[in-house]
Amino acid sequence: MTPALPRSQFVDRDGIRLHHLDWGNHGRHPIVLVHGSRLHAHVWNDFSRRLSDRFHIIAVDQRGHGDSGWGAEDGYQLEELYRDLRAVIQARGFARYTLIGHSLGGRVSMLYAHRHQAELERLILVDITPGHASAVVSGATVRNSEASSLRDFETPDAAVAYIKQLMPRAPLQLVEESVRHGTRLNDNGRYTWKYDPTLLRRRRGQAPAGFDLWSLMKSVSTPTLLQYGSHSDVVTPELAQRMAETMPCCKVERVENAGHGLFTDQPDAFAASVDRFLSA
Repeated sequence: MTPALPRSQFVDRDGIRLHHLDWGNHGRHPIVLVHGSRLHAHVWNDFSRRLSDRFHIIAVDQRGHGDSGWGAEDGYQLEELYRDLRAVIQARGFARYTLIGHSLGGRVSMLYAHRHQAELERLILVDITPGHASAVVSGATVRNSEASSLRDFETPDAAVAYIKQLMPRAPLQLVEESVRHGTRLNDNGRYTWKYDPTLLRRRRGQAPAGFDLWSLMKSVSTPTLLQYGSHSDVVTPELAQRMAETMPCCKVERVENAGHGLFTDQPDAFAASVDRFLSA
């Protein structure tokens, strides 16, 4: 059987060309996937291949990431990222769908769910809450997903080796696939990451002053699954418990032997968890 392959689609918003992958199966229930900071739509490929026969899956490249256009230096605020996501979903004409967001994509998904919960069938937040673990706040956190500081490499294999060292739990083939889609040749003939370097210098997904995602989550009654990794330095058990207590209908699952990028660290467990939640 020939494996499913996605098609690239584009939506323009305010002069920025937004890319997303469409895995086909139109007419089935849509799942919209939103990646984290400095990642890209292809990090969801393994998951999408597993479920694309039963759902209509699209995976977005947020602005400044993957094959989407870059924003202005101050153009990566939460409101702009939300408006991008809304533009893509409206362009696809989805009326009822499931939203899955990881890390920064999860913060965008929280705001989206607050504003459009009547349209959401389910919401899945992957290793993210409105709060931050103390290590993240203090800056002491270690690298916890396949995102990377801006570096360049002589070969793709060198980039793979670098990421694999930082993500020792992840299957090699998923790291290779992520690097293949997440790098480009620069003018010096070396391989560098596709994301906008501005994302390293400025806070991304920042909410306006006085904006409190915890308060917004109190009113989101959409059935929600919060997954977090046993080795995550972003979501602690205390934060997960607070999320379960804050949202009216939030289930929490811990994925063992996984860090922040748990869909790459433990792809089988991640997909099984999502499948159970969608089937319940």
